[in-house]
Amino acid sequence: MNFAFSEEQEELRNIVRQFLEAKSAETAVREQMETERGYDPEVWSQMAEQLGLQSLTIPEEYGGQGFGYVELIVVLEEMGRALLCAPYFSSVVLAANTVMQSGDEAAMSAILPGIASGETIAT
Repeated sequence: MNFAFSEEQEELRNIVRQFLEAKSAETAVREQMETERGYDPEVWSQMAEQLGLQSLTIPEEYGGQGFGYVELIVVLEEMGRALLCAPYFSSVVLAANTVMQSGDEAAMSAILPGIASGETIAT
C-alpha cells in the first residue's frame, strides 16, 4: 500500500499552510484566545470564500466539494501546526459529519449548505 500523499493533497497542504502562515501567526492566535468569541470572524470568512475549507468534505449537492477524509486530515494537520483559533473542528468535523451520517435528508438540506459556506457555526 502507498501511504504517501498525492500531488494534489500536497498542493492543498501548501495552499493551506501559506494561508495560515499569513492569517494565524502566534501573536494573532494569542490575541484571539483572549477574546470572548475565541476566533477571528474575518479569517473564518476568508477560509470559506478563498479556500472553501468549510465545504471540503461536504457533498457537492449541499454546496460542498465532496473530498474525502485524507484531504480533511491534511487541512487539520496544517491547522494544528498553525494553532488556528477557529470553530472548524466543531463545525466541519463534528457537526457536518454527524448530520451526514444521520442520513436525515431534511437535516442535511437545512444544515450542510450553511456549514459549507461558513455562515453556520456549530459549537
